[in-house]
Amino acid sequence: MFKRPYRKLIYRNKVKILLVQIVNRNLGDQVIADNAAYLVRQALPRLTGRHYVIQHYDIQSEDYEMAKTADLILFDGGGLIKYRQEEFHVYVPALLDCARDHGIPVFFNCVGVEGYDASDARCKRLAEALNYPCVKGITVRDDLDTLRREYLHTDQIFTAAATDPAVFTPQVYPIRKDTQSKTIGLGIVRSRIFEDYGLAQVTREFQLELWQGITKELEARGYTWQFFVNGLRSDYDFALEILAYMGRQSESGALLAPRPAESSELVSAIASYAGIIACRMHANIIAYALGIASVGLVWNEKMVFWGERIGCPQRFLRSPQFDPQTIVQCLQDSMSAGTPPCPKALKAAIQKPLQTFIRRYGAAAWKQHRSAYLKKPADWSRRLVATALGGLHLRYTNMNAREGLENAIRSGFLLFEADIRLTCDGRLVCVNGWSKGTYEKMGAIPCGAADKPSAAMQQLTDGLDYHTFLQCRLYGRYQTMDTAQLFAQIQDAAQLFDQTKDPARQSSSMQDAAQSGSGSMQDAADGWKLILDIGRPKKETLAAMIEELRKLCTEGTDWEAHLFMRLQSKYDVETVQESGLPVQVMYYIPPEHVREEKHLTLDTIGKFCKKRRIQWVSMPKEALDAQVMAYLKKQKLKSCLFSYNRYTDVLKAAEMGVDWIGTSYLSPGELHGWWETGYTIVVR
Repeated sequence: MFKRPYRKLIYRNKVKILLVQIVNRNLGDQVIADNAAYLVRQALPRLTGRHYVIQHYDIQSEDYEMAKTADLILFDGGGLIKYRQEEFHVYVPALLDCARDHGIPVFFNCVGVEGYDASDARCKRLAEALNYPCVKGITVRDDLDTLRREYLHTDQIFTAAATDPAVFTPQVYPIRKDTQSKTIGLGIVRSRIFEDYGLAQVTREFQLELWQGITKELEARGYTWQFFVNGLRSDYDFALEILAYMGRQSESGALLAPRPAESSELVSAIASYAGIIACRMHANIIAYALGIASVGLVWNEKMVFWGERIGCPQRFLRSPQFDPQTIVQCLQDSMSAGTPPCPKALKAAIQKPLQTFIRRYGAAAWKQHRSAYLKKPADWSRRLVATALGGLHLRYTNMNAREGLENAIRSGFLLFEADIRLTCDGRLVCVNGWSKGTYEKMGAIPCGAADKPSAAMQQLTDGLDYHTFLQCRLYGRYQTMDTAQLFAQIQDAAQLFDQTKDPARQSSSMQDAAQSGSGSMQDAADGWKLILDIGRPKKETLAAMIEELRKLCTEGTDWEAHLFMRLQSKYDVETVQESGLPVQVMYYIPPEHVREEKHLTLDTIGKFCKKRRIQWVSMPKEALDAQVMAYLKKQKLKSCLFSYNRYTDVLKAAEMGVDWIGTSYLSPGELHGWWETGYTIVVR
């Protein structure tokens, strides 16, 4: 007789890949990150790929408590090996120090190398770190010779020429070029970039004349055109300045593409053009990947290297060639010649080294069964609060937007914080105060300020009217919403959590959030909380806000179990409590220097909380110290802190005893996955 095979579960910690990226509003860097993430997923082993987890990491975050728990560190690309701009000579060595100290293999994927100077201390520090034994491989998109000859002093590091990860754009985004387009895209860069890179002759005035000349030349040859940018405000502002110089600012709606907020929007904009003339390198790379002819105006040698790599050096023009007729003729010639697909050999030069690194060192880490250095809290979903309803893409914060809330719910949050204010016509909406920054973020003009100068606009505090507010889009994309919509969306999420009889209807992130630790789906349905921050309103404004909130707290929900309000003054506390509004109060603890200025002590705050039967306090991160936490513990007061985006800081706050910790970018789902244990089934 045959013996029945048995199943054996072998538990291991998942292999954790820290994917290091450059985070800013230049969405070319986000395109690199999206393409690199795609390539990493493609490189994972087929049989054991489920045991790998990817964590996106902002190179500027310096979150070393997170970094040191990684099994592999992978720099996704971009111009990282440089020392004159952007401080990467600080961030890269610091992260490599962490990797060296904890034995974590490191790989640089398709990075740029921009110069070397043995007499420059910044360059020497960068070179020293690149020679650490933890660095296993570096592929270079441009100046490989300088890397090998100047930076590296060991033959133990794999090096190879590659191209930019963004050549995989058609595989990453479901976007194709518009074959019917007759419009030329003109990619604008900030006015000082040429001078900053040593091209003193290419001044602001020179560029104003140049772009005006290019547009006239295009029109003379029968083309329509449109300015676009990669996302940076400084680029966009200069595009507006050029239109004003040309006397065509009234046509900005047609002649300037909206400033993109997400990488897919940048790709879509470029895909809509028949050809482009652009200063930003990744506008040219995206165009190439999509099969669109482009001409680059060179301010950095990396663009020359790129042109040579793809076999089109004549399409990248240096400053002596910056003449409208020369530039437009180059574009026409390029469009006639066409743009062939990226050769398979160029793509393989990216894929193969990346795959070798992940599989070799990932398999070693998996077999070693490396233990995490840190003990995670029992349940992330009961510790982390989605500040201002949650940020997006490691880039956008304090939006109080529908998309942020939806992302926070998908990411496993049960605790949410929202800023609410009255519009100038008395409606309650989700917004972080009425300030110049708010208006700029929404692209809006304050109520009654259409004809007032900007200085006067800054002083207006009554805000937009309700209709105008709801028409606004944060960063030109993300929807604003009123408080009624917020309450409805939160309650809808609670109903989803409550569907315990049909787990298949739950997203995996919701299940992770609800079931991690000792929680259950029913606990999640009962455990959601919403914290409202109303700022410091005037007395009459506070009364109006209370009345608006009373209308929203309808029957059917135990609002007092779920709703909190952050209040900063004794008057606000007393007014809210005496109104009978079904909320729990969080009283504010200011930083120490503010307490000293206002002659406040922890004892006076504690006595007031006891008198008003307040159980919760909120505080900014500047107020957190051992003395405050010791006093709160003594008084049996619970604490909510705003706001941290580094695991390093979150861990410190949790260890100090903070109950709830606000964050824009960390999430329960991602942190749960980062420490989750994987398993293998062995049948014998």
